Amino acid sequence: MIDRSDFLASRIGRRWSVDHSCWHFAAEVQAALFGRDLPSVALPEHPSWRWMIETIEDHPERRRWREVVSPIPGLISAADGALVAMGRAGRAAHIGVWLAPERLVIHCDEASGVRTDPVPALRLQGWGRVRFFEPATD
Repeated sequence: MIDRSDFLASRIGRRWSVDHSCWHFAAEVQAALFGRDLPSVALPEHPSWRWMIETIEDHPERRRWREVVSPIPGLISAADGALVAMGRAGRAAHIGVWLAPERLVIHCDEASGVRTDPVPALRLQGWGRVRFFEPATD
């Protein structure tokens, strides 16, 4: 099993690229830390917000995950490794992974590369809608 701390520390600060986007990074974290395989998504050279929103909403993988709605507003009840969908308005345009023990979201964006943020900091950065998704069970 991979050492979680070493894995996370070795990724912080890594740069964003078309072949290493937020989705690619979330898939890497899911595989390394949670043993989940997410499908590859080919990004265009210059992905637009519209492209990201439509891809997140319409990709078949989305059906394999269910939204976690906390019974208490503001309380995060999602399990470690939940996908975190972030949107500036009502629709998600960015993906990260919830690190429950650390109470952080690890994600990769074009401006900063790989970073971790608590949910309140994400909201201050303009991600007004933060939603959590766990694998759906059949």
